[in-house]
Amino acid sequence: MGELSGAGLSPNLASNWGLRLDLRRRSVVDSNVLSLRSWSSHPGTVKRAEGVTKEIEEEIEKVGRGVKKEAVKVEKKAEKVEREVKEGAVKAKKVVRRKSKPKKKKES
Repeated sequence: MGELSGAGLSPNLASNWGLRLDLRRRSVVDSNVLSLRSWSSHPGTVKRAEGVTKEIEEEIEKVGRGVKKEAVKVEKKAEKVEREVKEGAVKAKKVVRRKSKPKKKKES
């Protein structure tokens, strides 16, 4: 973290760039700080990070839409199954009522 602060970078930005962060590490190596500074000052770096972020956000939206569609399908299927279960329960009650009535004996 000392090298990031020495280079003037936030941990979030470094993470977005795909840098591995060791939160326990406290040592600062000057050559690493210089490398981070030169890398972060490169003109394409910020654009690349923004582009990656935009791609990720688009992918998240796309996945979210797919999840919503699947959720609607599952809800419809659940409603259908629920109707079938209720119909089955009604039929079962009718069968039980028929069987539970005592039969009349024929008088001869």
